[in-house]
Amino acid sequence: MDLKQNRIAEAIQKNLKMFENIQRQLHNIAELSFEEYKTQEFIIKTLTEWGIENYPVARTGVIGLLNRSEECIAIRADMDAILVDGKPKHACGHDFHMAIVLGVAKTLVDIGYKKCVKFIFQPAEEGPGGAKKVIEEGGLKNPDVKKMIGFHVWPNLDVGMIEVSNGAIMASVDDFEIEFIGKGGHAAMPELTRNPIYPAIDFIQSMNNFLNAYSKKTSPFHVSFSSILSGETYNVIANTCKIKGTVRTFDDEIQKFVYTNLQKLAKFSAEKFNCDVNINYYFQYPLLINNSQVAEEFSNLSKRLLGSKNVLNAQISFTAEDFAFYCKEVPSFYFRLGIKENGKGENPLHSPFFDASEKSIFYGIYLIVNYLLAI
Repeated sequence: MDLKQNRIAEAIQKNLKMFENIQRQLHNIAELSFEEYKTQEFIIKTLTEWGIENYPVARTGVIGLLNRSEECIAIRADMDAILVDGKPKHACGHDFHMAIVLGVAKTLVDIGYKKCVKFIFQPAEEGPGGAKKVIEEGGLKNPDVKKMIGFHVWPNLDVGMIEVSNGAIMASVDDFEIEFIGKGGHAAMPELTRNPIYPAIDFIQSMNNFLNAYSKKTSPFHVSFSSILSGETYNVIANTCKIKGTVRTFDDEIQKFVYTNLQKLAKFSAEKFNCDVNINYYFQYPLLINNSQVAEEFSNLSKRLLGSKNVLNAQISFTAEDFAFYCKEVPSFYFRLGIKENGKGENPLHSPFFDASEKSIFYGIYLIVNYLLAI
């Protein structure tokens, strides 16, 4: 470490116990998407105590603003928890994200940082897409965000290591509901019915054949069927059969290709069995694409701080992130932060047993603060 990096490390270490305690407090008030009222209150109170301007956004979110100017760089922390065993729980590490971004804010105040930084504490990353609401409400304006940082704690990556790379690293997400509509009746007289289960089965088989034919010839993609529902008892053929599923891709053209063929095959299966079909297809999250320039800046700096062996290329993941919406608006990068140490950080995200090493909080703050000072 040079003198500047030593100074930053010392400034973080001085308050590290407080930052770790913040993570524990946030963990204990876990709240679901757009219900993060206690979390919002905690963040507003903390930023206010530190003399950082702040205001609510997207109903339950918070924007903190240091050194107001005409333009700024922004850092996003997601706030919401997920439902685990019937209770809200921070089983995706968002409590760590908030503690790290609050730690960045406090450290910048303590070292007398002069440039403008916007801290976006965003609700509803887990499903509803709170990023869109932040953008719609002008969260990237006044001051205008010129660069943006996002990150996620990452299981089975050692503390002191990160993953980052250029280009697409997380998939686009589309969800679909397909309802086949037949004619219900007594199961003992199937000739008087049009059983909607048959076109549903035919469609699933047709889609699987389609996937097998094309998945190895194109950019990787997944189509997964997660639900099929028809009827409630043994001797009644229902009127309808509904299928639900999700599509994950890494290429806009492949996304359109899958969408077009899914519709064609569903209609063909319905016609084949003399049924009708309703298709609802929801384009949810776009690809998360790191801007090459800012990702390269951060990667090069991280290699100097952590050593090249501790900065890995991020492998593509079929999971999704609404940080992708910010990436479409401003040059942005998203990195993965190692949390594995002494038995912690080994369980997957969303597991009821998810945990993380508190030491990751230091590294998250340290890397982001050094990056802000370097640009």
